[in-house]
Amino acid sequence: MKRAILALALCACAAVGFAAEEPAAPVPQELNIIYLVPSDMQPLEGYQQRLGKILLEIRDFYNRELARLGSSARLRMPLDPATGLVALEEVKGKRPLAEYPYQTGWQTALPEIQEYLLTNPRPTRSDRTLILIPDNREKFGVPFYGWGNYCFALDYPGFDFADNGQLTEAGMKFLPWYGGMAHELGHGLGLPHTHATVSQERLGGTALMGAGNGTLGVAPTCLTPGDVAFLESSAPCRPFEPRPVVKANQMEIAIGRDGDSVRIIGQLPTACTVRRLVAAYDKDEFGGNNDNYDAESFVIPFATDGRFDFTFPMSEIHPGKTPKAQIQLRLIHDDSSQELLRYTLPEA
Repeated sequence: MKRAILALALCACAAVGFAAEEPAAPVPQELNIIYLVPSDMQPLEGYQQRLGKILLEIRDFYNRELARLGSSARLRMPLDPATGLVALEEVKGKRPLAEYPYQTGWQTALPEIQEYLLTNPRPTRSDRTLILIPDNREKFGVPFYGWGNYCFALDYPGFDFADNGQLTEAGMKFLPWYGGMAHELGHGLGLPHTHATVSQERLGGTALMGAGNGTLGVAPTCLTPGDVAFLESSAPCRPFEPRPVVKANQMEIAIGRDGDSVRIIGQLPTACTVRRLVAAYDKDEFGGNNDNYDAESFVIPFATDGRFDFTFPMSEIHPGKTPKAQIQLRLIHDDSSQELLRYTLPEA
């Protein structure tokens, strides 16, 4: 019997466009890496060597995954020519440690970092920045999350890659902060939370931008093709020169269930500059708030005229916590700016 798409929703949505031609090669830009030392502290011992090694390992993880998934993009970080390790820029904070608390410390730190970046330009500076704050207390209370083009992580006494994978107290302590740094860096590079599909998980392991912050270094951990779509447009990774963004007024799209699959049909306006289109199947209805940790993602190919007709099987989706789901569409520009469109699917 011929299948019909059920509950097809036709919507006029704000959208951005795509481009058919490959831009020229740019001057390579690098991630900015700042070590922000509170005014009542000194840098923790050996931080350049310790964090330089940790960040080199994180860079290499990203680049192995980009290569595995067929991308020419590579994450670039500044290197110390004397050691070959990742180089950090030390900035003396204007406030004591207590004024960089977890919840609101970004409000204190960002103006200081933005002032530093503005007054210390260099040709390879990108618009993406990792900020590390040393914390020598028993309870770690500094910012540890992504915030727009910025992300935060911490340094603590003894934070050393030598403890990676060790079944020791130091190894158990190291694990979440190392994986957490790689995960929050993903947010700073423009990655949303995501879960590997059934096939992706079988091939690569746990998605870094899902629960991979607890597996990196001790169990198979991966990026997803959706992650690659975002990274290829992020300044410290992209292998092309972005052009000015051209937005369009409307996009027609229809999304519905087609038997044991979900089908997404639409057309991007031909005058716009969308480079990649990524769909996520989030097992929560529109308005839910589970932060997408369980949202499998798919890269939707589109023709030169902007048309797309994409179907993914439900066999690639892990069991969910609700009978309903939402489809999230992210339209990604050359310059990494995004447009997010969301649609609730009816129950199967």
